[in-house]
Amino acid sequence: MGNIKHEVSELEGVTSQTITVGILEGWDFSPWLTRVIKEFRDSHGYVDIIINYYGAKELSTMLLTDEVNLAISLKSTFDSFAEIESSNILTARKKLIYCKYNPIASKAELSPEDFVNEKFFAPWSIMDDSIVKSINTSMQPYGIRPNIQFVNNFESMVNCVRYNLGVAICDEYTRYLKDADIGALDLIEAEYVSVAIINSSTNDEVRELYQIIKDAVQGL
Repeated sequence: MGNIKHEVSELEGVTSQTITVGILEGWDFSPWLTRVIKEFRDSHGYVDIIINYYGAKELSTMLLTDEVNLAISLKSTFDSFAEIESSNILTARKKLIYCKYNPIASKAELSPEDFVNEKFFAPWSIMDDSIVKSINTSMQPYGIRPNIQFVNNFESMVNCVRYNLGVAICDEYTRYLKDADIGALDLIEAEYVSVAIINSSTNDEVRELYQIIKDAVQGL
């Protein structure tokens, strides 16, 4: 694959590689991914791993153009591409996040319906309306037709919430849920998280890392 860099060590006579892993922006998988990477590198000392974060549409493009060798994102990121091989590894429960300084947040029995008049921020969607569909689907059980405002990226979305400008939809793996200024409500909707590679990949190390990730998450 184009982005797997190879260097031959004259001393060891082995070919070193760099594998680039792309992850959906905002996620934190450190509780298990750190262990997986260590396990892989313990047996593949000649392989360096780089992790980059992208939006969903950008991530699928990076995988298709060999800028990323392995990707972890929502299942919907990969579904429409015949060139991509993917496997579901986790289920991500959707959450509505809000600023704890929002007057609504002081309500005793807080529910998603309480935020019906809030602006819903979302990262800018390229080429399709998948983000709009996802937000609408998440809020449909609560009778809410969200007023969606797009911003530049995921971090911008979260900061708009942090500054009490509105709310947003994310999921349980979002690292910003640990922010002291942000509250979260569980939603009914959930979506699969998938790991993916190009199905024509013949690189043994990429395929082995792909399999290790699948096996590791099954044991969680």
